Amino acid sequence: MSKPLPGPGEILALVLDLDVPNARFEPLAESLSAREHARRRSFRDPEHGRRWATGRGLLREVLAAAVGIQPREVVIRYGEHGKPRVESNEGLEFNLSHSGTLALLVLGLCPVGADIERHKPRRWADVARRFYAPGEQEQLFAPPEAGQQARFFRIWTCKEAFLKCTGEGLGRSLRSYQVKLFDGGASLAWAQGVEASEYSVFPIDPRPGYSAAAVALGRSLVLRRREWS
Repeated sequence: MSKPLPGPGEILALVLDLDVPNARFEPLAESLSAREHARRRSFRDPEHGRRWATGRGLLREVLAAAVGIQPREVVIRYGEHGKPRVESNEGLEFNLSHSGTLALLVLGLCPVGADIERHKPRRWADVARRFYAPGEQEQLFAPPEAGQQARFFRIWTCKEAFLKCTGEGLGRSLRSYQVKLFDGGASLAWAQGVEASEYSVFPIDPRPGYSAAAVALGRSLVLRRREWS
């Protein structure tokens, strides 16, 4: 199997299943650090803890394959706002997001962000009115009404992926930038403090009942999806 590395001008997206059989889970768990094992034990629901550990083990497995080391040798460091990094000669960047039984891992040779959301029941219209920029609300509440919930999650995952790409997290207001949807894609319409055209935005349909997105710092990048099992 070829290394999971993005090529020139592209980012790589992997949708990962977190419900795996014991034979698959055990070697993934063995690669975790002592701190990661402690984090797994901290979950009140053992099933949630196992899924978290599976995602972490798969992250280590992919990064190890990309940089040519063993999964337990992967060292993940964190920036000022908690953005993770891994040391590599290729300048590899990554971001991982998980929800329900799936995770989205995005790899790039530039800063990247990932977000995945299971379509859980929520008062999404109220959330949008509180946190979305005016232009996003206009897109969201436009007819047809039947497609509004899907648009909510598409906008939300793009917004979250942008925050993870910049590494600002909750330090940036969700109203300080705007995602624009169009047929088959999305873009960053404007953002306070940065040049919006420098970012590439990719909505992703991972599985029925889920929405996801990847954002990367770079113009005219392309997204390549890859399977990992």
